[in-house]
Amino acid sequence: MATQSTPSDQELVDLLKSGNHAAFTELYKRYWAVLFHHARKMLQDEDAAVDIVQDVFTTIWIKSTEININISIKAYLYAAVRNRIVSSIRHSKVHESYLDSLVTIIEKGEMVTDEQVRYRELSAQVEMEISKLPPKMREVFELSRKDGLSHSQIAQELNIADETVKKQIYKAMKTLRLKLDAFLFTLLL
Repeated sequence: MATQSTPSDQELVDLLKSGNHAAFTELYKRYWAVLFHHARKMLQDEDAAVDIVQDVFTTIWIKSTEININISIKAYLYAAVRNRIVSSIRHSKVHESYLDSLVTIIEKGEMVTDEQVRYRELSAQVEMEISKLPPKMREVFELSRKDGLSHSQIAQELNIADETVKKQIYKAMKTLRLKLDAFLFTLLL
């Protein structure tokens, strides 16, 4: 810019449309600081404010030959900065929400998986200990606990006394408790 007088904003915009780098530099010098202060005030974050203003000016330079500004460049720049800030805040909130939901899913997923693993291990251990019971005791226990039969129904089906059924179930439970206590202790650690 060889002229002595300072070009107006409109003259700079017209020169910018033709790809004039000096016009871009002049607009940058005129408005960068005020746009930065505006962005910093809105964001309360200096680095983010610098990024926003730099993005606005970068976009203006990249699209300088196709830019169509129908308002003052000052109003255009302020609107561009404001829109970038709103977009940045929206993106940040979506990002935070996504991370929060991801953390929740991971925490719940780990708990569900952990609970499922422990349940399967306990079930397998219970089944193994039941299979180690003496045959008659195992049969009485399974009819009671797995098939849901009452003591009298089991006594009738196996043709044994009610009292025998009660004793067999009691002994089975006592045996299983002893065998499973140590396993449960280690499983819960």
